[in-house]
Amino acid sequence: MDSDNSQALFSDAMGKVKPLEKSNKAHIERNKKDRSKTIIRTKQPFDISTMPLTSRRAKTTNNDPWVLTANGISRDTLKQLAAGRPAVGLGFDLHGMTREQALSLLQQGVEEALQEGTRALSIVHGRGLHSEAGKPILKQAVYHWLSDGPLAHIILAVIPQPNSGGGACIVLLRRLHKQ
Repeated sequence: MDSDNSQALFSDAMGKVKPLEKSNKAHIERNKKDRSKTIIRTKQPFDISTMPLTSRRAKTTNNDPWVLTANGISRDTLKQLAAGRPAVGLGFDLHGMTREQALSLLQQGVEEALQEGTRALSIVHGRGLHSEAGKPILKQAVYHWLSDGPLAHIILAVIPQPNSGGGACIVLLRRLHKQ
């Protein structure tokens, strides 16, 4: 590839990039006694809503449709989540609810968890053994909502809850910085 073509590709890729406003920029303070320590302070707290939608949604990344992970979530993180770290702080039992009722309760619960600073949730959705079509309707609706719903950008990982037989999942939420 010649340098003119590379330059054109770079210009196309960077064409939509705009400088940050001065109020959003971070400044660096160096400790004069020990130059190896650097403290970075931002003027405004990090806001998750400014992240691009595509990079912040949890998606299936392996052959298991019941495991969702956002970019950067390691297998070790999933193992720790399955082992109870962080501990589940809030749980929902959606058994016997309609799809709409379940998703409404789920949204309210996730919003409540975010306000309280809860990192891990337990959602009992059932296995769908008693569904009319023989398919897990609530389970599919819950996973679809977690991966593509209005709060999908908050979801870091979803795994089947250990010892639940596939009838419950554990959800890891992002840490939100208070404004």
